[in-house]
Amino acid sequence: MVRMKARTTTRGKKIAKDTWKTKVWYNIYTPQAFGGVLIGQTPANDPAKVIGRVAEVSLQDLINDPAKHMIRMYFKINGVSGNNATTQFIGHDTTREYIKSLVRRRMSKVTTIIDVRTKDNYKIRVKAMVLTAYRARDRHKTDIRKKTEEIIRETAKNSTFPEFVQAMLLDELNTKIYEECKKIFPIKKVEIYKSEVLEFGETSVASGEENKMLEEKKEE
Repeated sequence: MVRMKARTTTRGKKIAKDTWKTKVWYNIYTPQAFGGVLIGQTPANDPAKVIGRVAEVSLQDLINDPAKHMIRMYFKINGVSGNNATTQFIGHDTTREYIKSLVRRRMSKVTTIIDVRTKDNYKIRVKAMVLTAYRARDRHKTDIRKKTEEIIRETAKNSTFPEFVQAMLLDELNTKIYEECKKIFPIKKVEIYKSEVLEFGETSVASGEENKMLEEKKEE
């Protein structure tokens, strides 16, 4: 539906003004560390109004992997050049339907929420979920939670921001947690189901390897 705004002429008559004619469409791109991919467009009649808008894209669409359809990534626009808008990754989440499909009766869900810092000083809130094969005792839940926190913290400490995000989204972190926690109690599934960037760290030029963190996954 076209939005119309009325304005008054010098004769007191009102005519319709098409406000959409003053708007420009801006292309939204992911950061270079995520491949610099076009993920959408947004209209505005002033470039300043584009700053701060948030674009959502599924990880499936970003890396062409149907197995990642349940993960939604969020990018916040932080700059405009011509008709192109640059972004920064601000977090991800997982659809409720997918989470519900994982949980079964007679199993335990151990949730861990932890704030960590990467080695380039990004602060990220990470939410992880470990599902046991059957109902666990409280001491097992405590040990699983401690081990999960330890692995997430150490991985962040030894990773740059792009490296840590890749570990979260492409199952490296899930696998680490699974392999260690199954030594404590039988594990069914591990999911890093949500993240949120709380503080942005050092601004630096990412290495060529980091710039292509998702490219290899695309080509598989």
